[in-house]
Amino acid sequence: MSIKLLFTFILSYILFSISSEDIKTMLISEKKLRVLAFFGILYLMMIGVSTSEKYTINLIIKNLLSMITIFLFMLSISYLGYKLFRVNSLGLGDIKISSIGALWLGLELSFTALAISFFLSSIYTIYSKITKRFKNFINIHSHLFYQLEYFVLGY
Repeated sequence: MSIKLLFTFILSYILFSISSEDIKTMLISEKKLRVLAFFGILYLMMIGVSTSEKYTINLIIKNLLSMITIFLFMLSISYLGYKLFRVNSLGLGDIKISSIGALWLGLELSFTALAISFFLSSIYTIYSKITKRFKNFINIHSHLFYQLEYFVLGY
C-alpha cells in the first residue's frame, strides 16, 4: 500500500471523527487535534524518506511555518468579522483545524483549500437564505467542506 493511500485513510478517519464530534457538541477535542498534527508530521517524514529527500527537516519546518501563517490569517479573518459585524464568523476549532491542515498541504494548497471552502460555504449560506432553511447561530462546519478539498487537491 502506498504511503499516500495509507495516510489518506488515516486522515479521513481523523477528519470524520472530528466532524462527527463537532456536529454533536460544537467542540473539537484537543486530543484529536494533536493526533491530526502528529500524523501530519509523520506524513511529512514518510514523504521525505520515500522520496530520498535530504532536507526532510526543512519540509517539516516549512509546513510548520505554513501552519502558523494560516492560523494568523484565519484568526485575523475572525477578528475582522467580529469587529465589522459583531458576529463570530469563525470558531477557534475551525481556525485550529485549518492551520493543522497546513501541515498536510503546505501554504499554497492550504490557501487553495480555504478558498474552495469559503466558496462552498458561501453557496450553502446563500442557498439556505433563499430557501429560508437557514437559522441564525447555526454553525456551518467548514471542516466538512475542508475534507472535500483534501481529496480534490490530492495532497
